[in-house]
Amino acid sequence: MRYPVPSEVLKHAREADKQSLARLAETMKTVASVLSKQERAVETDPEMAERYLSAVGTPLAAEILAYYARPWTQEPPSFLHPDAETLWTIDEALASLETFEADNPEPVLRGPIGLLRDDLHATWIYLKRQDHTVAWVGDIGVGKTTALTHAVGLLVGDGRSGRKPAFPVGSGRVTVCETAVKASPTFGVLVDPEDDDEVARLTRDMVASLKPDSGALGPSAEVARVLRNMSGTRDFPVIINDEPVMQDPIKDLLEGGLGVDETTDRLIAAMTLSERRERQVILPEGSEDGLSWVSKRVSAINNGLDRQFTLPKRITVLMPSSRLSAEGQQLQVIDTRGVEGLTQRKDLIDHDQERRTLMVLCTKFADAPAPTVQRLLQDSVDAFSGAVDRRRKCILVLPRGDEALDVPGMDADVATRQLGYAIRRKDIEQALVKAGLPATPAYFFDARNDDPDKIWATLRGQITQMRAVYGDRAAKAAAGVAHLRENPHDVLAEQARHDVSVELDTVLTLADRLGDSVRPAYQNLVDQMAVGHHSSIAASIARRGDWSAFDFAEILGQGVRIDANARTQREATRLELKIEELENRWANVVSVRQTLESLRTKLADSRQGFLTSARTIGREAYADLLSGQSDIWALTADRYGRGAGYKRDVAADWRRWFVETPEAADTAAAISQRLMEAWRWWVIEALRRSAQPTPE
Repeated sequence: MRYPVPSEVLKHAREADKQSLARLAETMKTVASVLSKQERAVETDPEMAERYLSAVGTPLAAEILAYYARPWTQEPPSFLHPDAETLWTIDEALASLETFEADNPEPVLRGPIGLLRDDLHATWIYLKRQDHTVAWVGDIGVGKTTALTHAVGLLVGDGRSGRKPAFPVGSGRVTVCETAVKASPTFGVLVDPEDDDEVARLTRDMVASLKPDSGALGPSAEVARVLRNMSGTRDFPVIINDEPVMQDPIKDLLEGGLGVDETTDRLIAAMTLSERRERQVILPEGSEDGLSWVSKRVSAINNGLDRQFTLPKRITVLMPSSRLSAEGQQLQVIDTRGVEGLTQRKDLIDHDQERRTLMVLCTKFADAPAPTVQRLLQDSVDAFSGAVDRRRKCILVLPRGDEALDVPGMDADVATRQLGYAIRRKDIEQALVKAGLPATPAYFFDARNDDPDKIWATLRGQITQMRAVYGDRAAKAAAGVAHLRENPHDVLAEQARHDVSVELDTVLTLADRLGDSVRPAYQNLVDQMAVGHHSSIAASIARRGDWSAFDFAEILGQGVRIDANARTQREATRLELKIEELENRWANVVSVRQTLESLRTKLADSRQGFLTSARTIGREAYADLLSGQSDIWALTADRYGRGAGYKRDVAADWRRWFVETPEAADTAAAISQRLMEAWRWWVIEALRRSAQPTPE
């Protein structure tokens, strides 16, 4: 064997035969403590691993020895890896392709060789990793956090008092930031903090919003709660005329004659930010109950009551969990911030476009699929992210009480919850069809009544389907390598490749253009203002668009991506149809057909690269444009607090500004030029390089 073996594989071989360490140590002429220490190590060197497995002496041990004795060209995945055999197929195919390329330097073969190599490398990289993110997304108050904590097992209490979520939960606006959960050997809490400048800025906003008649907008209720606790300025009760009344210490300071800046300085000083530098805390072994400890620490950090930590940007909980590390998958669960109208937040867009993330779209039972779920699905379609097609999105319905037994429209109560789920699932399917949205798997989880193991088995199954997309791609590429080796000098194939390259070059030349703008990027901003919360819009305007709950540059960047998708749809379809036509024409020439299948995959991947680039181009260009403007920010900031119709009026002001301002028109023109260059680089030239043989 050339490579080290993960020690867990050795332990697996021993335990499968129910051999004790003492018995194995006797066979190996060593002591059990040495083997125990070895099994706790991350990996074992090849010589020791071979001795160990030979001593175990079972068919499974022999199978493991044979696996690591294979002529791998790169470090092999663990024998326990769920895609180990697929990765071996890829490794073999890459080695075979390298040998074939060295023996067959003909230029006509360089195109298909390059396509197959790209496919194999991409699938190796994706499948070798076993980590995935499961992002739970839903409206504020939908019950997402409660369901997630029950599903993961983050519960405290006992059967008598009732088990409760270890995370702070309520009817909404409880968690101050995104929270993640990762499997770990021990319990711990990691915190990504806001920097001191941001804490100071948010504190000033909070103080300014409390000044009478200021019209200023403060931070969210969750953030304000943390800032008050950090500075010791929580409201407190006083008795006036025999009635309890809540007194606000910050208002008292302002009413006592202090200005906003002076009051802010006092609060910042009281926070002692220089002492709040802790970033992680790990529970020592043998200490108190881990889940109770996590609950107390997370609650304290989330509320600003732990003096070691500042305002968190993200909290990550570490905990032992078989549900997050089963079946060869290493899952990280993310409880995203509740959606408040706007679905085109940066974190949600990133999750939508990340190929390793499964988005769980949470919805209440009564209105499934909720408008937010439908908008998230539509966003994927508009941005051509491929999330639904690649099985990276699902709907999770969260029933409460007896909702599943009382389905509207039925003559009598439903006999079982499962029947209620079946009826609602059909309603969801019909609603998606009616809305013109793609079919999306719908699952159900009642936190109080359903088995968490079942929902995790279901979600892991969907992640397996996500991985199977790449497994199928690898199998096709490996078959393409095999056929190419068997038929390198097929005259018909060479003629076919020549015809394919000529015809594709003609179509690529025609497609080397960008259509007119279909939906200007600012329209996306206007549309998101219609669904966004007025306070988030106002907060962003007060910060010149730099506000995570309504980030102007992100929304405009996504608008550029949506428009870029629409502007290139015709040319992409033209290319897809030409590839399909060529596939049908040369269906009997297997090597050419497989090359065309790889080209189809290349087109899809290249288009995704172009659209991702379009979003970046738009975000950067509009961020630069808006940073230099003052009048439009002042105009729309002044509108807040002046009666009804705020969102309508602000949207109209921004639409007018984008239409009438020369700088906005210049930016749009510059973006179009950069999009043309990106389309040419990512799609046209990439396909041309793959389809045409390189001259001698």
